[in-house]
Amino acid sequence: MGTSVNQSSPRTLNWSAARSGYRDGSVPVERLAAEVWRAATNQPVGNLADLLARPIIATLGELVSQATSSVELARKSAFVVAESKQASLGVDIARRAAMQSFGTSNPFKTYSERLFSEATSYLVARDLPGYVGVGRVRNVAESLELAADVAIHVADITSRIDVPKRLDARSWAAHVRAVVDSLRRSGR
Repeated sequence: MGTSVNQSSPRTLNWSAARSGYRDGSVPVERLAAEVWRAATNQPVGNLADLLARPIIATLGELVSQATSSVELARKSAFVVAESKQASLGVDIARRAAMQSFGTSNPFKTYSERLFSEATSYLVARDLPGYVGVGRVRNVAESLELAADVAIHVADITSRIDVPKRLDARSWAAHVRAVVDSLRRSGR
């Protein structure tokens, strides 16, 4: 049997504000989400917004509206990623968001909301477990509740940003920038 290892965020000044939000219960969810996205996009390496703005992420979003079944979507998305040789954390998050968006009334909008919500969940999950019993969350249930609240807030902010009619590379990158800018400002 193996064990899992929690790969926490870098111990840099960038992430200190987000970490303080895990300790201090007076930090509102909106501010915590903003600090997480400020830190995630202000790194010399591993800027998640850059990964999410790549054309492959737009392509995966396009597949959601083209697929006739979830099995077809899973197969096509795996093929597109393998063919492109662009596997990354952003692609993994996008494939998950695509599957969650299949069959919805507005797949592009849902894809965008789920993409940023899942990305946020990933970012929060890197550090929050280390603060269970130490800060604002006393136990795992409260930890899960806080993580869900942050993800819901992010989905709400994302839903307010118009999604391009077509997810081509240029319009998708502009959309990602608009969402990230809104997320970074959401805690003010």
